[in-house]
Amino acid sequence: MNILITSKNQTLHTIMPELHKQGYIVSVTRGAKETLFTYASQHPDMIIFAGQDDIHDTFNKIREVNPNANALFVIDTSKPETFESLLQFHNVSFIPASSSKEEIISVINSLQEQIVLRKKNEDDSKLYELILQSLPFPALLICDKTNVPILANKAAHEQLPTFDYESELPFISKLSEDVRSNIFSDIEAYRIHSLNSINAYDRFWDLTIDQVAPSVFMLLAVDVTKQRQQMQLREEMERITRHDLRSPTATIVGMSRILETEAQLDEEYQPLAQILRKTGERMIRQIDTSLTLIRLETGSLVADAHPFNLYSAINAGIGDLSQLVEEKNIEIVTLLEGEPLQDECSIVCYGEASLIITMFSNLLKNAAEAAPENTIITISMKEDSTSIITEIHNLGEIPESIRNNFFDRYTTFGKRNGTGLGTYSARLIARASGGDISFRTSSEKGTTLITTIPKP
Repeated sequence: MNILITSKNQTLHTIMPELHKQGYIVSVTRGAKETLFTYASQHPDMIIFAGQDDIHDTFNKIREVNPNANALFVIDTSKPETFESLLQFHNVSFIPASSSKEEIISVINSLQEQIVLRKKNEDDSKLYELILQSLPFPALLICDKTNVPILANKAAHEQLPTFDYESELPFISKLSEDVRSNIFSDIEAYRIHSLNSINAYDRFWDLTIDQVAPSVFMLLAVDVTKQRQQMQLREEMERITRHDLRSPTATIVGMSRILETEAQLDEEYQPLAQILRKTGERMIRQIDTSLTLIRLETGSLVADAHPFNLYSAINAGIGDLSQLVEEKNIEIVTLLEGEPLQDECSIVCYGEASLIITMFSNLLKNAAEAAPENTIITISMKEDSTSIITEIHNLGEIPESIRNNFFDRYTTFGKRNGTGLGTYSARLIARASGGDISFRTSSEKGTTLITTIPKP
């Protein structure tokens, strides 16, 4: 710290070696003009005044240049008239002239800590202000007690209409009473609230509201109008595609059923008609799932949950794999509580059956594609008090490069026609159904996909 001592007090002169020893930079002046000149050229962090006749005028001129200049006045407590005028200054300290060297140095060290802390707070404040003003989206500091914004950044003034801040907090009036009471409660919870697609000022916004102090909140608003429009366009295109593809596919399924049951095909052609029907049914499920996937991503889907037979859903998924299983000579074994299942069993879970069928179809297809030829895929089912746990095991290993994002969109490895949506959509379905999916994998033991689905 840089200290300027302007004094005729001999005690102050004797402490200079100790101050230098502690790392302070010290300058000494005796007259008012010299003090002002030195302050202007060196900008010291603190001035120590003692024994001068014109202290008030000198410091007053310094304060005109720097309203926050720090000062320590060494005063003669027996002569109040010499220091009474100094009491008008803020952010100053006093010490009796009779103090020892040790006491003076102790006060200087204490003031140094305060000055360093104050400067750090000022620098942090300037940095926060700089960051806030540079944000490309509206950011407001608001007080729920006064209903007046404390601060609004440049983007808020540019992107939001002119507000009568006295009567309305930006965005807050667009929220329901329940939401407002939950966010602006009397409890100092310091929670972060995220509100998506809030309609305000002819646009849609994602809001983040964070309590930063009692009754004070930081509100960040990101304009998502374009993203929402793109999502709506995507949904509409998916809906059109779904309709245009589903109708002819349904015709194929219907015609293949007629071939199976009424066309009296030769025995060698009967399996082909069956494959055609199953492929068409799987295609219809995939078309239906494409729109469902978007609704799952946007959170607009509410699953039509009901109790159903989980084994039937798994069996449907196995049926979609017949061709791949035959090509790779894979055997699929199903276990319930560790015992082989010979016939259909009734193990009841809770969810939307069509979604759960799609989930297991994706997971089983993934397992069959990853499994080495001439190996076994094991499906193990068990239940606890709240859930049904299904483990799908194959001897393939998930490559290390994709393990951390195995369930992310478009994650695939080594598949010529892979989309990377299978495990991604499977986890979305599981979580929308109140369950989840995880995995464990190693080169020695292969890969196990673990799903949990709620019981009724």
